[in-house]
Amino acid sequence: MNIGYYSASTPITALSPKRFQRAVDFLQQEGVKLTAGCLTGKQDDYRSGSIFERAQEINQLIHNNQVEIIMATIGGTNTNSVLPYIDYAYLKQHPKTFVGYSDATALLLAVKTQVPQCRVLYGPAFGSVIWRMAAICRDDVALF
Repeated sequence: MNIGYYSASTPITALSPKRFQRAVDFLQQEGVKLTAGCLTGKQDDYRSGSIFERAQEINQLIHNNQVEIIMATIGGTNTNSVLPYIDYAYLKQHPKTFVGYSDATALLLAVKTQVPQCRVLYGPAFGSVIWRMAAICRDDVALF
């Protein structure tokens, strides 16, 4: 399994690098391959990058044939601004699973309405709770 992660809003990978690293360590211990979005570790004030940079990060993960699951690192307040720039046409030909909660719900809903063959899971964000719930997450990881 390969999880690609992105920060479409709050730059949690830059703001809380230790918490982020715990999530990386936990998933790698479980045998999960990880693909970092291009904005990992970056910050542009209250967000991870410009609208176009954040959309590009998601689209790069969509276009990466190794990535099976695309997971938000955390929520925030402005994921909705990237929605017009997501490559839904490519995603229709190469559906993926999207996971996130909070602000990432905007992307989950857009993907599900534009590309019904994609799976969307309202679930843990990469950088927030996944490593804290190790026993539960082990069961969830097995379901993917």
